[in-house]
Amino acid sequence: MLATKFQKMLSILILFSTILTHTSAQIRIVNGKEGRIEDFPYQVSLRRYSIHVCGGSVIGAEWVVTAAHCIEAFEKQPRVYSLRIGSSNRGKGGEVVSISKIYKHPLYNSGTMNFDVALLRTQKNRLRGEFVHPLKLPSQNTLIMDNKEAVVSGWGHMSSSEHVLSERLKYTSVKIVNQQKCSELMKSQGIVTEAMFCAAARNTDACQGDSGGPIQSSNILIGVVSWGVGCADPHYPGIYTRLSYSAVRIWIKLMTGL
Repeated sequence: MLATKFQKMLSILILFSTILTHTSAQIRIVNGKEGRIEDFPYQVSLRRYSIHVCGGSVIGAEWVVTAAHCIEAFEKQPRVYSLRIGSSNRGKGGEVVSISKIYKHPLYNSGTMNFDVALLRTQKNRLRGEFVHPLKLPSQNTLIMDNKEAVVSGWGHMSSSEHVLSERLKYTSVKIVNQQKCSELMKSQGIVTEAMFCAAARNTDACQGDSGGPIQSSNILIGVVSWGVGCADPHYPGIYTRLSYSAVRIWIKLMTGL
């Protein structure tokens, strides 16, 4: 009798597990595909007190670019931050590297999110490895064409309602939205400046936890995940810091030599 009850309970647990796995897989597909660090060797996890807070991009052997809002109020405390590099997994693998200096763009405005970009410096040549390679920066004032496809990646929330970070690196494809159209769409939410650009796609987007991470097109780091309204909201595109904007690109060049 007990054996029969145990078998019934086991069958129910297996069925429940199968349903959960199927549901979880559907969520992951809607919000992006699983990526391998071999294909995204520039991607890093920015951690504060060993907890993932944002993404970032390797741009040199000792330099990472991220969003200014990711380090706001902590820019003079680099020791509370670290980087996990060379791993597809948010919490293990690769290597953890300390940060020696943090530089926030001098024109960053936390109210408008304008110039939402920061630089993280490590010890010399620390950002090297089999699965750690820099992504090329754009030239100053390079135009980003409307409808151009780009790829955004990170370990952020898998939906705006499911506040759980992804364990595995995810990526998705988006298209650049016309600047004037984006300004119109976002006018009730905030100002889209020339130091920003917009990108969107149906039912997929960057989300919380992806901030500071890369958006690249044709293997050029065109932007940094900055802000938006919800995640994958059909009415609002995602907003990114434009790295080719003269006041951003010149600052990066002056600080890093890159």
